[in-house]
Amino acid sequence: MVEGNGLDNLRVAVQCQVVQKNALMSAVQQADVCSFFQEVSAPSDGTKSGRKSPSDSRSEKSSLTAMTASIVSGPVNVQSMTSSVVFASKLKTGMERHKRSPEAFVSLQLEKVPSRDVMLNEYLTKKQGMGTLMKSNDEVEKLKRNLISNFCVRFQRRISQYSLRGQIIAYLNSTMTLLEEFPTTRKTHFLFGLPNEKKTDKDDKKGLKTDPRTVHKRPKRILSADGTALLNLWFVPHHSEVLIMYKTLDDDSCLRALRLTLQIVAALHDILQYLCTYSKLGSSHARMGSKRMEFVTADWGGTEGISAELLEIQRQIDNLEDPTSPQEVCEFLTLRRDVMFLEFDTSVRHSMCDTYLSTRNVKAYQSVTDNMHFALANLSNVQIPAVYSIYLPVPEPLEARDLSAQTLVPWRAFLGRRGPFPTQFWEFRKIEYNMQLCLAGLRDVDRHVANGEILGVSLLMEDVLQTCQPDDLYNMDCESDDESTTDKNTKNKNDEKIPEERESIHSLSVVEKKPISRSKEPIVAYGLLKKFLILWKILEVFKKDWGKRKLGAEEINTTILYKQYCKLYKVEILYPVLKSIARKYGKSDMYEGMINENEPLIAPVGTSEMEVRAKQLIRLLDSLEAHMIYELRRKITKEHTLVVSERAREEGNLPTDLWKKPVINERMTIAKPHIAEDFSRLLMAEARSSEGDEIIIKRDALNKSLSLLANMVMQRERSNFESYSMYYENLLRHHHQLLYQREQEIKQLKDTSKNGSSSAFVDVQCQLADRSHELILEITALRAKIAEMREQALTMERDVRESVKDEYNGLVQNLFSTCFTLKSRFDEFRKQLYDDMFTSVGDVRREAVETMSKLKSKPGGMEEEDALQRNLRKTEELRQIRHENNSLNRLVMKMRTMNNWKRTHLKEYYENMVYNLRQEADRCKKDYLEITMMADEEVILLRQQLISLKKALANSEREREDIQKQQLKEMKSKKELEHKAEQEARSAKQLEQARQANLERLVEELEDKDVRLKVMSVEQEKNLKMNHITQNKVRKDMGQMKKQLHHERSMKLDAFQRVDELQTQVYDYETDFSHFLPSRPHTAGTMRSVKSRDRTSRASTGIWPPPTGYPPNFNRSLTPDPWPKEPDSDRIIQRPKTVSGRLRSKITDQLLYDVEPDRHETIMQLQEMEKTQRLTQK
Repeated sequence: MVEGNGLDNLRVAVQCQVVQKNALMSAVQQADVCSFFQEVSAPSDGTKSGRKSPSDSRSEKSSLTAMTASIVSGPVNVQSMTSSVVFASKLKTGMERHKRSPEAFVSLQLEKVPSRDVMLNEYLTKKQGMGTLMKSNDEVEKLKRNLISNFCVRFQRRISQYSLRGQIIAYLNSTMTLLEEFPTTRKTHFLFGLPNEKKTDKDDKKGLKTDPRTVHKRPKRILSADGTALLNLWFVPHHSEVLIMYKTLDDDSCLRALRLTLQIVAALHDILQYLCTYSKLGSSHARMGSKRMEFVTADWGGTEGISAELLEIQRQIDNLEDPTSPQEVCEFLTLRRDVMFLEFDTSVRHSMCDTYLSTRNVKAYQSVTDNMHFALANLSNVQIPAVYSIYLPVPEPLEARDLSAQTLVPWRAFLGRRGPFPTQFWEFRKIEYNMQLCLAGLRDVDRHVANGEILGVSLLMEDVLQTCQPDDLYNMDCESDDESTTDKNTKNKNDEKIPEERESIHSLSVVEKKPISRSKEPIVAYGLLKKFLILWKILEVFKKDWGKRKLGAEEINTTILYKQYCKLYKVEILYPVLKSIARKYGKSDMYEGMINENEPLIAPVGTSEMEVRAKQLIRLLDSLEAHMIYELRRKITKEHTLVVSERAREEGNLPTDLWKKPVINERMTIAKPHIAEDFSRLLMAEARSSEGDEIIIKRDALNKSLSLLANMVMQRERSNFESYSMYYENLLRHHHQLLYQREQEIKQLKDTSKNGSSSAFVDVQCQLADRSHELILEITALRAKIAEMREQALTMERDVRESVKDEYNGLVQNLFSTCFTLKSRFDEFRKQLYDDMFTSVGDVRREAVETMSKLKSKPGGMEEEDALQRNLRKTEELRQIRHENNSLNRLVMKMRTMNNWKRTHLKEYYENMVYNLRQEADRCKKDYLEITMMADEEVILLRQQLISLKKALANSEREREDIQKQQLKEMKSKKELEHKAEQEARSAKQLEQARQANLERLVEELEDKDVRLKVMSVEQEKNLKMNHITQNKVRKDMGQMKKQLHHERSMKLDAFQRVDELQTQVYDYETDFSHFLPSRPHTAGTMRSVKSRDRTSRASTGIWPPPTGYPPNFNRSLTPDPWPKEPDSDRIIQRPKTVSGRLRSKITDQLLYDVEPDRHETIMQLQEMEKTQRLTQK
């Protein structure tokens, strides 16, 4: 930065860092959006195998082999190994479900290779061409900076492709997620690509050729392979296709094609998101359930509305000048998207709010106003600053959207207009959330009103297309100028010719205007609608500002203010505009005379809505300009009057009344200073004039004048301080008095209010008691009446039922008897019929037997005849027995009938008796309840009277206590006031005496301080000398102490060395002695005892290694003895091999503890003394 080219080098470094950061962000975003897709594997028809896919060549026994190998290699915890294997398999299975395409990975180093090669080739070429110029370091640095900058540009161009692909895939992901909620629209209008789908010639420009003899599908591409033609707008490609599309083209063509694809996909996604969200705005959350969007109301379009809009888009694309031009299609879709969002914004922000205010629905208005604050901002293209630009905003008066700001501070401008997180994707998935948020707090009735307002705006837009032309907005200014000139010129002409001429002009204009069709001229139509909606929004902003100025309110959020605002706007703005338009078309008679408040103003026939709104905007701008001019003139006049008044003052005081602000009420007079005049007079009195215009002033005279000037300034400041302090004290005293008066008044009001409240409370309580007593009596009477009426109703109902029962009992008895008689007759008839049939059958049988006996002529027929006769006799006997049985059955039936008749009569008799007894019991119970109710009422009344008497007694006692307290307080307040007056008088005298005493004390303190200062200076010199002497002494002591410590250290080191030599001799002796000991293997008992002893020793002490115990007459050795002589002994423990280190640590601790404990503290104190001495010397 210090060098001349430092700023250029820094700019290049920043450029490289920005490009590298953009590359990383693009690569990460592309990989992230590609991980959304899942790899779908086809189910196998055969038996299930252990392999995940045919490409998995691992054996089914691989897991077993791996486990066996791990067991062979060493001991492993089987449970932990099994859980880890299961976790790894689950993790791998989850990772295999979401696979990224290989094309999703971006190698930044490989992407840098072409640009780096080009940069190196250019460097070599220019180095050879420049020759001697390369010997200059500045030229070399300049060349390198240019080459690096060009490298960054080329590399950024390549990286932009990945950023564009990531954004396209993100929009496609959101589109597919959105269409999952609308399966009918998905199947009807869209075509989805497959992973790694191969393309044919029909998927390019050849697929657009129409052949009436064949039916073929649309191409499976959005744009052609070269990116110059639109093939299929409704095709949703797979992300694997997006990653490789247009890679055969050069960088510029690839970028152009990707940008067009992104613009088309983004616009179509936003349109589809808006249509689906709009269809769900009227849906009930109770019907939708757990986010199942199958139920969309037809009031808001429904699924049929989405299909109709998509078909309309296709028809409009077909009617473009070049339907295959991606630029035209992109322009059309962008215009349509902007118009849709502007229509929703205008409906919510202006139409709904005005309707709710005009219908006095303030709650709905407040809900929409609060919710749309952030929702509509997120749906529009308004600039939103980033989180990182809070401490680094665009400097004023620039804004982030300005071209000058983007040129001067590009990074700040980028952060100031790209949202809270500018490096991430735009939150296009939250379109539905923001639209739902606008209408979140509305009821179902209010939602119907909102739907009507949106439909009203759409109808108004259709009217604009029917009556407006694209050039009407630009001809407004010319027409206004022509009107003003014609008005001036035609004042002297005949008034009869004016209407005829204007009517002819109006007729010509009506003939020339042609309606614009959305289907045939989509770009022109939507461009006109966008201009109209923007004009509407601007007009509403200026209208609200004008209304706030006129009404003097901060916000128009109530029904009363809104009605006043509408009335003023109608009279002052709308009526003159419509009158001027009617005058233009020759229909000024429509607006002659006074207008009524409730009468609506209608525009003349043939007037376009855009013209009316544009004229209103011009008039509002004129009003705003006049207001600004008036405010400026008012401010200038005020400042000018203040200056003139200040200059015109001739009194000796300063014009403080002119300087003070309007809020200040107190006044303070300050004498006008004449310091400059007195100084100039004194200075000129001692001056001498020389030749020319020079003046000579002596040094003594100048010094004298300056000293007098200083004295006058100090005197002025002192007088100002005294006057201000006196003024401030008086002001405080005055405010204290006012505060005391207010406190006394408040206290008195509190007392009076307390007394009045207590008396009022007693009266109210008495009245409430009386009223409650009356109400209780009325309630008890009403309850008794209600109970009596309920009893009457019950008794009447019971009587009615009993009367009906009595009436129907006879009928039932008659019916019952009739049924029994009929049944008996039917039984008799059945028996008689049976007997008749039986006799007829017997006769027939007898006749048959006789005829058969006559026909038989063979011998031996007598025996058969006898058998037949025998059978006949038996049948006759059987018939007689059955006849007797039948007669007996008749008798039984008659007896049963008589018994049933008797039983029914007895039942009826007993039922009557029970009914009478029950009625008698109910009557007794009713009498008992009446007696108990009367007794309860008397008890309640007596209790209430007792409670009221107790309350009255308590209130009277409380009143007596309050009156007594009030008298005591009044006596106390009188004594306090008298005492306070005496104290104030005494304090005033004491203050005067204290002031004089303070002045005398200050003089004495100053003199004492001077004497003490002199004494302290002498003492400081003595202390410096003593510090110097003590420092020398301390240095000598430190030298002696260091020598002594060095000597002790050398002695301790010699002692350590001697201890090591003795220890080695002991170890050698132990090793020689261990060869003579016998050896045998350990037993399990000894090993367990040793281990238990070892554990207990470790647990008993907190020091490790623990102390070792040895039995008597045991020879210690460096190596543990595996065969001890006494297997049952628990006290024998192996001696560890690291005894030497423990012994050395014990010896060192013992030697170190021999040092005196305060020696180190003395050394630290000496060092601190040295530091303090050095500081004092410095």
